[in-house]
Amino acid sequence: MSQVERSVMVAGMFALALAGCTGMKESLGAAKQAPDETSVTARAPLVVPATFALKSPQPGAPRPQDSDAADQAQRVLGGAPKVAPATQGELALLAASGAATSDPNIRQDLRQEVVRKSKRKTYADTVLFWRGRKEDPGTPLDASEEVERMGTPATQVQTAPVIEKGEVTPAEPTAQEKKNADKESSGGWFDWF
Repeated sequence: MSQVERSVMVAGMFALALAGCTGMKESLGAAKQAPDETSVTARAPLVVPATFALKSPQPGAPRPQDSDAADQAQRVLGGAPKVAPATQGELALLAASGAATSDPNIRQDLRQEVVRKSKRKTYADTVLFWRGRKEDPGTPLDASEEVERMGTPATQVQTAPVIEKGEVTPAEPTAQEKKNADKESSGGWFDWF
């Protein structure tokens, strides 16, 4: 094989390898071009005026019923910027509300607060992992100190009464209890069948 044939073969293999790359496809115009979903708008229908006085279309001029997507977004997000200067009342309202002294980093502060709150334990974590912090084991109570604190001498500390098991005599059932027992012993609906 000659040098020219080899270089042509290598160039062809290189071109074939690059054809699979996305960047190469985009640069050659072979990649799929999806429309920008934020700029796709529905076209307004054609409307015939009630007077039938139609203006002739001008070449290159935008259609009057179409609106710019950027203008629509600006209107939704707060309207067009003010052209007229603020009135004295508006300036007084802004001054009274503290708009001039507002924190410019409030959005970042709120975002950090939300992140901190999301790191807190959930109710499930509290229930499942209920044990306290390992570094705070608490202090145990000393019985003698508690007796001193209560002001009762140790000899006068009352103990719990002891209840001994004895014979229990059943009480005589009342008339209502006898009536309920008779109802329970009968089959109810099943006696009818």
